[in-house]
Amino acid sequence: MRDYVIALSGEAGQGLNTIGDMLALSLFRNGYCIFTDKSYHSRIRGGEYIYRIRVSDTPLFSMRQEFDLIVSLSKSTTLSQLEYFHHNTTLIFDSDSEHVTTEDAGFEMNVMNFPFKTIAKEAGEPRAQNVVALGAILALFKVKMEIPSQLIKEVFSGKDEVIKSNLEALERGYNLELSLEIPEIDANEHNYYLVNGTEGTGLGAIAAGCRFLAAYPMTPGTGVMNFLASRAEKYGIVVEQAEDEIAAVNMVIGGSFAGARSLVTTSGGGFALMQEGISLAAMTETPLVMVDAQRPAPATGLPTRTAQEDLLFVVHAGHGEFPKYVVAPRTPKDAFELTEKAFYIADKYQIPAIILLTESLVDSSATVEAPIHKEEFLQRFVVEGGDHYRRFEITENGVSPRAIPGGKAPVRVDSDEHDEEGYITENLEIRKMMVQKRMKKMEGLMGELTAPAKFNLDAPLILIGWGDSWGAIDEFATGRNDVGYVHYTEVFPIDPSIKQELEGKRLVSVEGNFTGQFASLLRSETGLTVEHIGRYDGRPVSANWIEKTLQEEGII
Repeated sequence: MRDYVIALSGEAGQGLNTIGDMLALSLFRNGYCIFTDKSYHSRIRGGEYIYRIRVSDTPLFSMRQEFDLIVSLSKSTTLSQLEYFHHNTTLIFDSDSEHVTTEDAGFEMNVMNFPFKTIAKEAGEPRAQNVVALGAILALFKVKMEIPSQLIKEVFSGKDEVIKSNLEALERGYNLELSLEIPEIDANEHNYYLVNGTEGTGLGAIAAGCRFLAAYPMTPGTGVMNFLASRAEKYGIVVEQAEDEIAAVNMVIGGSFAGARSLVTTSGGGFALMQEGISLAAMTETPLVMVDAQRPAPATGLPTRTAQEDLLFVVHAGHGEFPKYVVAPRTPKDAFELTEKAFYIADKYQIPAIILLTESLVDSSATVEAPIHKEEFLQRFVVEGGDHYRRFEITENGVSPRAIPGGKAPVRVDSDEHDEEGYITENLEIRKMMVQKRMKKMEGLMGELTAPAKFNLDAPLILIGWGDSWGAIDEFATGRNDVGYVHYTEVFPIDPSIKQELEGKRLVSVEGNFTGQFASLLRSETGLTVEHIGRYDGRPVSANWIEKTLQEEGII
């Protein structure tokens, strides 16, 4: 595997997101495989903004921590990144601006400087210094200039003078000579897509037939809401920004009760406010699909950083005992496929289905194969009803016939315990039967689970992971004989039969939290002894970090 990591370093407000997207998309359209991530403060203007792009000849799903090339538009931001420099890192800066020196860094660096601002001003747009840098980098990778030129025309559509000056700045950037040695990374025609977790989740919801979304904005879950809102008219989706999270979840329960596939999006703090709604959906056996895009907590925490801290909270969400289905996608492709499946499971078993994302997944773009759309996931499991219809009929598999209000039969639903017809009851025998009926669904749900990803289970050390840590774990383990892994995307319920394959191995979970939440869950479900290492500084797990931490803990 050959790869190269480019970092754009500056502050919010300097156009780094726009230019980073252009750089990534240009490299991708030229035939490279791309993985991106972003590190930024929760400010509208100012504060750290690092846009990293990993270029390779095969798809990758994690970021290598060290930079090979860093383009600095802010001295203070670049100084904060010195720990990610290595002996071959090249620093490029604007010679007209304050910049990082060898004395600042405390070590020798490969440095190059160009008058980006001056060149941009000569091109007619002083603010286009980042476009000059864009051209210089793309020329280094031999990307055809018509690719970024087309992107500039798309981004600045309708602004002819801006397009003209930016195209001039781009060409001048292409004419700069970056005398750098980079690995020979193959750029080939491919059938991949460049997608982030937000887009994967949103497209999965559309493919599943979602017709209603209600949410209150909360980073990083807002992206899915915005994605569907921008496509609402095209796909016939009603999107409602509710006054708060409690209203949002209850609106979605109402939409689902009325027959529309519905979705609510939030982050951990908003999910905390939705607990009563989750229990309401469970008692009324109304399908409920939720997105919790995790960020470091407790309370407001770090809104723009990443974590895997909500797992046990989500698994045990809502008061009382009832079945639920929880998924945590590995990649944007998984986000599509598991979102589609979550709607199917929620409908089929009339339960809450929760999609656990992370800030890292929703903000990172990856080169993926086309997601697989399954027509069977559009099945609705809705009946007409009739004279003897009973909404909560006790059945062999625990799933009662679901009719939509306004049809041939009255649909009686109540948040109190009820009998088969939906009337409130305090008959304790009926209560017992209803609990058993609802929990009976777990048996069928277990049969819907796909096996976790498994690699090299003959190794003495098996890493356990879940969600978007997979790319880092897979990269670390690939090529080693002493390490294997088991990695989950369907994180609840868990099939306990994995115990037979893992007994006698040293098991170490790799998680984005302090306490080893999945390790605890796996122990409780299987009885296996699982150690853990956790990253909880707000940054994503990487292969470098796994290796360093395992060595520090004396595990390898």
